[in-house]
Amino acid sequence: MKKVLIVIHDMEIGGAQKSLLSFLQSFSQMPQSGEYTLYLTAIKPSGAFYKEIPQNVKRHNPSGGLRFLGTPLSLQLLKHFSLRGFIGKMKWIFGKGKAPKELNLQQKLWHCWKKYVPEESEEFDVAIAYMDGAPSYYVMDKVRARKKILWVHNEYQKLGYNPQFDAPYFQACDKIITISQSCRVCLVQAFPDLEDRIVLLENISGRKMIEAAADVERKTLFDGVSGLRLLSVGRLNTQKGFDIALNTAALLKEKGILFTWVILGEGPLRQELEQQRSALGLENAVLLPGATDNPYVYMKKCDILVQSSRFEGKSIVLDEAKLLAKPIVSTNYNTIGDSLTHGQTGYITEMDADSLCEGICTVASDSALRCRLENNLRQQEDCAPLLTDRYIEIML
Repeated sequence: MKKVLIVIHDMEIGGAQKSLLSFLQSFSQMPQSGEYTLYLTAIKPSGAFYKEIPQNVKRHNPSGGLRFLGTPLSLQLLKHFSLRGFIGKMKWIFGKGKAPKELNLQQKLWHCWKKYVPEESEEFDVAIAYMDGAPSYYVMDKVRARKKILWVHNEYQKLGYNPQFDAPYFQACDKIITISQSCRVCLVQAFPDLEDRIVLLENISGRKMIEAAADVERKTLFDGVSGLRLLSVGRLNTQKGFDIALNTAALLKEKGILFTWVILGEGPLRQELEQQRSALGLENAVLLPGATDNPYVYMKKCDILVQSSRFEGKSIVLDEAKLLAKPIVSTNYNTIGDSLTHGQTGYITEMDADSLCEGICTVASDSALRCRLENNLRQQEDCAPLLTDRYIEIML
């Protein structure tokens, strides 16, 4: 039986985490699953998705040094105290400014921390870093495995990594997996000599699982509201462009359109977005309830799914909304063509509030367009079983 280690930052609500959870859930239903023992190491072993990991996946807790890397300094760390981890944490807090300035945050973290993280004691047949950054560096530097695979879930250049730092890691691994053709092109541009080992594997989104979750009886902020019901889902950060969404909402309000816009997610820009919402007088129209482990009850009840992103790898949110046959209005970030065809499976706008507002108004007012979008999405097949087979073929 093959031993497979999968390493990820955490199992909080996020695209890569949902991608991994979907794979693990699909894999557990496959007849081949009995041939493998899967171990999951979350550097920070927590998150809304952590409890949903299938029972046949073994939780492989991180060492104290590795756990200290992934967890903020708090009383929680006393339960898993590690002298090496504590020394590493102090060095990071007081010495991170000495790290090479050309590195991004994840690279600086590993540069400072690497020697304080012990090697993994067990040996594996396959080791998979399911996210870029620390999981990749840990798998390559600290894990013994016959085969090593690294994932990149976004356009590499947009992540701010220094390619000279990453090149030795990518050169030493067996495969580099990314989630869209556009993301693959970006990786090939950064590492042309490694083109043969850069592989495309799209995210797994299973229609049956999502439809079942959407049918769960649960109250939402759409219940009892009048007017247009808009939904956005994503981390509250610069990438997701929710500042653009708020400016779009202000334009909708100026046009006299009655709407409720729910933005599901949490993140570092919450305070800024709340201040922007208040300045625009949108407290009653745009709601920021935080993250949820089941956005599908909201997707089922919304009229339009709005994506205001500045960039994406390949949006799991869009894949899932498509499976529920929801009309989608999205900005034209670089990889949107991997998810939507304008006028057929979604409506694509320029990346500004005026265009996004116009797109929402067009889809909301044109019943024939909405019907066409919904019908086209319903006809798309559920590729989850075939994708799971390909995951097994490529990774395991």
